[in-house]
Amino acid sequence: MSRPTSNDINDIIEQLDSIDQKYERLKQQQFIFITALERSREHARDKTEPVSTVRQVQKYLNHDCSNSTDRRIFSLFLEIMADLEGVLKLLESSLSNGNSLCEGLDTCRELLNPTTNISQLRAHYPHNEINRLSCDDARNFYGGIVSVIPLALDRLTSCCKRAPQPLTSTAAKTSPQQTEAKNAGTSADLVKSTSNNSSIVYTKGTGGWHAGKPSWKPPGNSKR
Repeated sequence: MSRPTSNDINDIIEQLDSIDQKYERLKQQQFIFITALERSREHARDKTEPVSTVRQVQKYLNHDCSNSTDRRIFSLFLEIMADLEGVLKLLESSLSNGNSLCEGLDTCRELLNPTTNISQLRAHYPHNEINRLSCDDARNFYGGIVSVIPLALDRLTSCCKRAPQPLTSTAAKTSPQQTEAKNAGTSADLVKSTSNNSSIVYTKGTGGWHAGKPSWKPPGNSKR
């Protein structure tokens, strides 16, 4: 199984943060988004059908927008969807097909497919996009299109958190020069300790060499 590098993970996290910031802007303009959809549906004579696919929003942008405000809000929505698809592709390229995250990625792929019928999607707590729609009719017509981004964003964030993290080695972080300097410092400390403690002797036991003081001898009994 391939393992994503730290650069892969960092890139994904940065992109998700950027998407989240864009989505905050879209959420603040949800009323403008819904009004733009209302106008475009009327112009396209789609008033009896819910907005059921992302491609439908693309069609409104290309053919049914009546002013620059509507075009701007549609462009922001479609830009976020494209960014989410970019994160999905980055995750797919970082993980092998046998990875346990594939099921979650399959769900993301389906959500982000521009032709998927998303009219029945509903984002629930902690999301409040549905509650901000004015009435049941609005929820029926627009509940799916306002839910697709938060649901896809949640799913991709979850996949990113569950992705296997890159392996790091403590040894790999230490250069040969650092290792040599550390060993030299250890040897110097040992020499210094030995010279400052001349009474220390080293004896070999079952566990190797041990430092200690010589056995005490009573005065006057030393051999001449």
